[in-house]
Amino acid sequence: MPAKLQFHKNGKFRILLMGDPHEYYTPSKGLDKKSRDFLVLENMALDELQPDLVVYMGDNTHSDTVAGLRASIERITRPVTSRGVPLGVIFGNHDFEAKVSDPWEYISAYREYKNSLFPRRAGDFSSRYDYHAVIRSSDGARDAFNLWFLYSGNRAGAEYASKYDFVRPEQIAWYEEKAAELKEKNGGKTVPSIVFQHIPVPEEFELLREVPAWRVPFDAVLGQDERRGHYYVKKKGVAGYLGEAPCAPSVNSGQFDSWVKTGDVKAAFFGHDHMNDFVGDVRGITLGQCKLAGFHPYGDGTRQGVRVIDLDENAPERFVTYMVRYRELVGDRCQSITGPERLMHDRESMTLEFALKALGAAAGIAALGAAGHALIKRK
Repeated sequence: MPAKLQFHKNGKFRILLMGDPHEYYTPSKGLDKKSRDFLVLENMALDELQPDLVVYMGDNTHSDTVAGLRASIERITRPVTSRGVPLGVIFGNHDFEAKVSDPWEYISAYREYKNSLFPRRAGDFSSRYDYHAVIRSSDGARDAFNLWFLYSGNRAGAEYASKYDFVRPEQIAWYEEKAAELKEKNGGKTVPSIVFQHIPVPEEFELLREVPAWRVPFDAVLGQDERRGHYYVKKKGVAGYLGEAPCAPSVNSGQFDSWVKTGDVKAAFFGHDHMNDFVGDVRGITLGQCKLAGFHPYGDGTRQGVRVIDLDENAPERFVTYMVRYRELVGDRCQSITGPERLMHDRESMTLEFALKALGAAAGIAALGAAGHALIKRK
């Protein structure tokens, strides 16, 4: 049976999000410095924040062998499983890119842990590995809250004018069917819910506004794909940090509109965009980014972190969410990030990248271009 979730007697429940670990198992190399830094962050976050549930937000880990995959999953989840904390997992666009590419190999490995939320029956998943889990009320009498774990795919097919994949119509139909079942079971009342998925919905751009290119050194980011050549900043009232333009799909499948119509989704949180942790309201639904926790991919200094979501059984619409940084939990001690980069703040790293590119274009200084290479976004 999957792990059971329940509000505490005081009506509280805490969720901890781990964004984009990007771990990869290579037995011959052992545990490298970047993996050690991730595990330090994970262990410190668990000890300090005491969550009731941990969710890995996609691009978690992969391997070229089944044995390596299981070893890597065991390594990144051991801090959670050893503490007996329930564990939820969504998959990102990189999870199935190694030689072990069958999603069921991943699912079967994760659900061997008794604290895993993965359903044990194949019929409890959608056709694309979506599932959900309820949080029972503090008295155990009802489903007080629901959590959706959705797969947003990898790359869109050649028939779509989109780089990244998107939640498909059959997934939306599955979500609406399950939400209706929960509502019926709850006496006709919608069960408030949060969505977790890797690739953000296009509606995140409703939290941003377009500005001229000269704003880039100060607060603007360059759009990606079909939005390249356009520059964005947060709208007034949007909290958190915008370090890169959202890499949402260019196809809008109607997923967000389905949430509005169904009426259960209070918030949706995404990974994928490593430097972002902004949060804002779009038509009554909170959309939020979870900054990366891993050290292998691109980032910005030692500002990796975890996102906390505090739920209140008695006021499900008024949850609290915030980021806790590596620096706040561990300090500036870091094995894999050294030198000036270790001391940078978010905006400083982006400004440095812009300056290096400008200098490189103007003077062709190869050394400066190489120094900025690590800061250039790659997905």
